[in-house]
Amino acid sequence: PTYDPWAWIIWGREIVHLDLVTTRGPSWKPLPAIFTMVFSLTGDAAAPQLWLVVARAGGLLGLVFAFRVARRLGGTVAGVAAASALALAPWLFKNAALGNSEGLMAACVLGGVDRHLAGARRQAFLLGLAAALLRPEAWPFFGLYGAWLVWRERETIALVAAGFASLPLLWLGPELWGSGNFNRASERAQKPNPNSPAFDDHPAVAVLRNAGDMVSWPVVAGFVLVGLGLVVGRPATIGRRRTVLVLMAVALAWLGIVAFMTSHGFSGNQRYLVMPVTLGVVVAAVGVGWVATELRRFPPYAMLGAAVLVALAFSAPYWNGMSRMLVNLGYQGRIHADLERVIAEAGGAQRIRACGPATTGAFLVPSVAWELGLHAKDVGLTPRRPGVVFRVSTVPGSNPVPPIATLGPGRIDTLAQRGHWRLLGACA
Repeated sequence: PTYDPWAWIIWGREIVHLDLVTTRGPSWKPLPAIFTMVFSLTGDAAAPQLWLVVARAGGLLGLVFAFRVARRLGGTVAGVAAASALALAPWLFKNAALGNSEGLMAACVLGGVDRHLAGARRQAFLLGLAAALLRPEAWPFFGLYGAWLVWRERETIALVAAGFASLPLLWLGPELWGSGNFNRASERAQKPNPNSPAFDDHPAVAVLRNAGDMVSWPVVAGFVLVGLGLVVGRPATIGRRRTVLVLMAVALAWLGIVAFMTSHGFSGNQRYLVMPVTLGVVVAAVGVGWVATELRRFPPYAMLGAAVLVALAFSAPYWNGMSRMLVNLGYQGRIHADLERVIAEAGGAQRIRACGPATTGAFLVPSVAWELGLHAKDVGLTPRRPGVVFRVSTVPGSNPVPPIATLGPGRIDTLAQRGHWRLLGACA
């Protein structure tokens, strides 16, 4: 896992121990914490792996639901186009592989759309609730769908009311417990990293530009085709066209929410754009499917060939970067495996804690805290005496972090070294 997932895994353990501390780390997210709370009961070795299973399974389910939604609206070719484009999209593939929640988010939102189109509206509402427990940008759409559901099916009012009531309870209650501040998550989200679009001269424009960079040329072509289909489509397809318009509106509104929030101090990083861009990819795939539908007079093997060509076209823009991304993912996996080994080589977590406070690089704090059995707030960034320093190059070829000049003169021992990690000790 990477930074945010490690924090969620720690929170799950702390909730079970009735000792939740959220003052350090990313913004609180209820849904991951629900999973990791349960997983913590399986032990420290299994909990991180179980979360990775959920995050990666979410990414795979997102592909399945993208295929199903696009196929329902534009035929099999549309489904193949949507799934193939998203399967290799680095912004979805990488986040799911690292244990971030974007793949799970795609599964919840697209699953909700799929269930709604199938007439299973209560299931759609529950999947919308799951999405709303992952990202606050989903709240307006979840709220509108819940209101619409009550209007259409009055007997769902208890379900919808319970869903609405759970949002403030699960978003704000744990923050009050863990930090003493209802608003801590919002305040943390307004402390972006230095490379955030929030620091651009025009933050909203930077967000839109970043979203454009995530869209490949076949997807742009699909947008053109879906636009033509909306204008000249057959009367029999009016229901599907209306659904596509709603998906387009949701994607654009979601993008607008992210842009607005970024212009008001929130980070606006690429992960926040994954869901609106994913919806855009599905819409574009439907446009390609509509064109393919007009070619139904061709034999089945020709349509199969067309589906293969569309899959290749929609995934081709991501081929060149795939090998480098896999190398980087492998490097991150080795960093975690070596962290466990370097701690064992140094005599275990208890012996390391006895040396003094631990410090490491900023993005490694949760993983080190997990392995040492500490709160994230108990792992520092600036090495001091007495203490231990977990040093590593976070990306291939980079300088090890953290710098150790603050330790000053005096003895510094290498307690253990494994892979890219070097564990230094300036013990009392």
